[in-house]
Amino acid sequence: MEKQYKVVNGTSYDSRTSDEVINLLEHYRSNKQRIRVFYGSEGRCWNEEHDTMGTVGRSTGTCKIPLLIKSSRSYGGGSILDDRIVRIDVKENGKIKTVYVDKNTKFDHFVSTDIGSVYNETKDELYAKCKNGDSGKRLAAFINGERWSK
Repeated sequence: MEKQYKVVNGTSYDSRTSDEVINLLEHYRSNKQRIRVFYGSEGRCWNEEHDTMGTVGRSTGTCKIPLLIKSSRSYGGGSILDDRIVRIDVKENGKIKTVYVDKNTKFDHFVSTDIGSVYNETKDELYAKCKNGDSGKRLAAFINGERWSK
């Protein structure tokens, strides 16, 4: 079965991607503004740490898919799983602003101990061990979307 696309302004998006997400990605692509995307499926966020921040670009070729370009010095990037986006954040005036949240998705909550162990409170399990309490707090805040960097 051949993959189906919605083509908007020359960019090919998965046909399952909501119009709201497409419009936001197109807006931030044309403005070259950095975004952070959160991926998920079946009502759960995947809690991805890597390859989730950058500017929106698009590939070359006959089917131009959206890419997440890591920095202004980058020549390319990974494809955006546009049909799996459950949240989009931007940074405006130094503050993180959530511009899109899938209302059917549940997001886990992460906390850090004084020694740097990061726990997923929702699942009551250890997520990561960091060097110290400060780095654990930064990681937990980043995964929760409260911080723009680790």
